[in-house]
Amino acid sequence: MGSKLSFGRFALALLFTLPAVAQLDSTALRAKYGAPLNRETFHMPQGFDLVVDYGASNQVCRFEVPADPPPPPNTSGAFNPRRQMQDFLADLVPDSMRGKELRRLAGMTGAFSAFSTTEYERLTISQSESGGNGTIAVIFHAAGCR
Repeated sequence: MGSKLSFGRFALALLFTLPAVAQLDSTALRAKYGAPLNRETFHMPQGFDLVVDYGASNQVCRFEVPADPPPPPNTSGAFNPRRQMQDFLADLVPDSMRGKELRRLAGMTGAFSAFSTTEYERLTISQSESGGNGTIAVIFHAAGCR
């Protein structure tokens, strides 16, 4: 009887400690994959998130926005989400920052999936669409971002 009670306590103790042993932590992930990205998310007044990844010296290396931002509240009349996002990107990354356009590429990867990429001297703008959800990523070509 005493051994059954001891085994039961042992099994119960093991059951409660198992989740703690199975947990990942920052040290384990860093050992396996290296240093994490330095990332910030900005909630824009237009109602979408701007997710920014920084390089080693805190320069912006990459950022991502939705291809179709939500309509502003109390929108009356025509609203063009693609035009709004293009205007936002033109303000954030003007032509002078992009450099000369080098090439464009577009394609379909399935019935409801497509991508387009425009490469400039200093950055690349990639847009992907999948089932009505799209994102635009801007990737800078700076040496500290590779």
